[in-house]
Amino acid sequence: MDGLVRFGLRAGVLAAGLLALNACATLNEDQCREVSWQQLGYDDGQAGRHSSHVDLHRQACQRYNITVDATQWRDGWESGIRRYCTPQNGLNEGRAGRSYANSCPAEVRAGFEDAYRVAKAVHDARAAVERENREMDDLLRKLREAKDRDQINRLQTEISVKRDSVRNAEFRLRDAERNYDFYVYETRVRG
Repeated sequence: MDGLVRFGLRAGVLAAGLLALNACATLNEDQCREVSWQQLGYDDGQAGRHSSHVDLHRQACQRYNITVDATQWRDGWESGIRRYCTPQNGLNEGRAGRSYANSCPAEVRAGFEDAYRVAKAVHDARAAVERENREMDDLLRKLREAKDRDQINRLQTEISVKRDSVRNAEFRLRDAERNYDFYVYETRVRG
């Protein structure tokens, strides 16, 4: 590889790295100066962010030689995370398919995580059924457009296998929905 191409690749990698660093910045200089650390901690907690999220604020503000008030942030986060880590919110987050950052404190973790797990299973099972159905539709479209006998035979075999996959995905969805309904009934958490 000649020197100019190597230089271009290095410059591209460096630019991508700088963009990634800027994209990770949680706050700009004005925000670092003016933010209510307690409110920011509360907002971060209520959004389900992990307690280590303050480190990202620390890194962002450090560039401007501004110190994060970690005590105020932590006080806010403690309140916000308790609003996030409820069984009801676990159901909401799981149904929406959102990721969970393992951020709930030990004393409220189980209620949130149990609800999240059962609701996320329904979300994932629905997504699997939708994916399998899209793949089936694609195979059926290809079969309608097929001209060659070998291609038709191959597609018919694939469709037969895909029917089993669709059926299995639908069974998993029914099981997940049954588990969800049982959880809601047993815990009296509104689903």
